[in-house]
Parts: sequence; structure tokens; C-alpha cells
Amino acid sequence: MKYVVTSTLLYSRLQTIDRVITQKNSIPILSCFLFQVKEGHLEVTATDNDTTLKCGVELTESDSDTSFAIPAKQLLDILKEIPEQPLTIEYNPTTLQIEISYQNGHFSLQAEAGDEFPVMKKNEGECTKITINATTLSRGFSSAIIAASNDEARKVMNGIFIDITPEDLSIVASDGHKLVCYKILCDTHNTTTNFILPRKPATLLRSIIDKISGDITLCTFQDGNAVIEADSFNMTCRLLQEKYPNYKNVIPQNNTNIATVDKQSLQSAVRRVLVASDKATSLCKFTFEPGKVTLITDNINYAQSAEEKIVCQYEGTPLRIGFRGDYLLELLGTIQSQEVILRLSDPSRAGLILPSEQEKGTDVIMLLMPLLIAN
Repeated sequence: MKYVVTSTLLYSRLQTIDRVITQKNSIPILSCFLFQVKEGHLEVTATDNDTTLKCGVELTESDSDTSFAIPAKQLLDILKEIPEQPLTIEYNPTTLQIEISYQNGHFSLQAEAGDEFPVMKKNEGECTKITINATTLSRGFSSAIIAASNDEARKVMNGIFIDITPEDLSIVASDGHKLVCYKILCDTHNTTTNFILPRKPATLLRSIIDKISGDITLCTFQDGNAVIEADSFNMTCRLLQEKYPNYKNVIPQNNTNIATVDKQSLQSAVRRVLVASDKATSLCKFTFEPGKVTLITDNINYAQSAEEKIVCQYEGTPLRIGFRGDYLLELLGTIQSQEVILRLSDPSRAGLILPSEQEKGTDVIMLLMPLLIAN
């Protein structure tokens, strides 16, 4: 059985789906790619039993249908050193031997039978489907995922919450200290639903849609699975079945102290003063006054301190408030506009961080909880 494929095309597709494979598998075949050839088309599958990624690869030549599994790491190590050229893969179903030939040489590998690879269960129940632009969705995931928690004790906060209404789709993440709500204003065909995408498939999805254009199709099933189709890729994953906290209730509505500041100037100033901060807290104290904001950090244990003033447009009463500087930098790094707006209330209440100009068809809100400033 003989198949011919372009080496760089195969390598780029395998690189993407390889991210789903766990490094140390108790089931050896889960460290393999499943190759399935049908009617001249190659489909490659990788899985960790919870999340499954598939990609389609165009074959230059194919003489029969078959399936077999190849060790993923070995195959990727081979392909990454081969420049673009036709690659011939020959499979012997009797001995399970794979011969990979290219212009100047060849490799022999031991394969596994394709029917040994785990079979995905068929999704059951009613399907809710929505199609959305890949570029817009990619920006939403890039913005939200930085706010997701890493605390394994609260898996629900590790995931990305997708909240769909007839008017929009919101991508939400929070770790209890910061929150991002990236709302995409779009026609959802009168769909109302929500689900929690676990962190791993959310990260995988982000890496996939970063590289494609066109539309993404999201399908959720009553049995708790989701299928996401994008370009040549298909991902199936198990959704988190826990209830996500009501994020809308924690977004303050009456923050009347408003500061508008150049984003790059604020980022640079925060990075500089953080050098002298207490590394355990990264506390940065902000004093907002008409026309300026003063940033102060200190580390009593090492007799260090820093102070810097930058220009800002401020409307409201003078206010002194503390934030974790590293969290603030993470949020600012995802904002596209030249200026940012900080909407504040008092030193004990969450501050809102917004782009001064929202991208067309989006409404982005970021929330950052303050730190207590000792008198």
C-alpha cells in the first residue's frame, strides 16, 4: 500500500494536532497518530481520550484504503529535518512495517494496527450549532484565556465559558482576581445556550484558529460533547458539566471615576516600577488626579522603592488604589487600541479596563480586583 504526500504539508498538520497527545501515556497507542486513508484522502487523528483532534491532508498519490498508527514523536522528529519534497509512505498490513522514502534516503518504522486505536463514541442527542468568523473568535480566545485559573481544585474556573444569546456570543474567563468578557456581536440565528470548554481544548482551539481564515462551526450535544470544525481540522472534546458563576453580577455598573491613558506609556511605566516591587504581591499603587497618575511600588525587606508619574485624562475625585502590576500588564497586552480607559469606584471595588475604541462587532470588558493598601 503506497501513498505520496508533500512533506512540509504533512509536518505542519501533524505539529498542530500533536499538542493533544499527553507526554506519558499509560496506553501506548495514545502516543501514536492514526492514519486513515479513504478514497484518496488522508485523515490523521490524535487523542488523549478526552479531546480528539483530526486533520485532513491532501495526498498526491494513493492506491488503496487502509488505517494504521505511527508513533507520533518518531514521525515528527523525522519530518522536521526533511525539506519540502514528495514523501512516499508504504505500509505492509501483514508485518505492520512502514517505509518512509524521500529524495536522499528512507526510514523503517514499526506501526500499530489501525483497529487498535480508540474509537470515538458517536455523539448523541440534539445538536446546537453556530458558525462564527475564525479571526474574531481567535482574538476572543487570546484575550480571555489569560484570565482563566490554573487552580486544579476549581476546574470550572480553568475553562472558558461560552455564553450565546440571539444577539451575541461572549467568551468569558476568570480566576477570581481578573475577568475578561469578550463579546462578539453577531447573528446567532436565535440561539440561546452556554457551555464550558476545558482549558486544554480551549488552548488547542486557539492555536488552530490563529492559523486559519474563514468560519468556525461550533456544535454542542446533549450528551456533553462539543465538535468544533475549522478549515482542515476537527476537534471533539468533553465539556465541563459544572455551573459557571454568574459573571454578569460581578461587573460593576457605577464606576464613575474615569481615567484615559496611553496604553504603551502605562505598560512601560508599570514594567519599570515593578522592578522595585514586592515580588510576592507585585503591588503597584496608583494615585489618580486631574491630568496625571502616579505609580508607586516598594519592597520594605530590600529597602527598594520606585515612583513615576505619567499623563492621563482623569474625570472624578482623586483616588488611590492598588493593583497587581503583573495582572494589569497581562490584561493591557491583549488590548488593541492606543489608549485604554480605567473605570474606577473606590479602593475596595473592582476596576474596569476597556479599550478606548472597540473593534468593529465586539465589546470587550476586563475586570481587575484591587489589592489592599496598608496605611
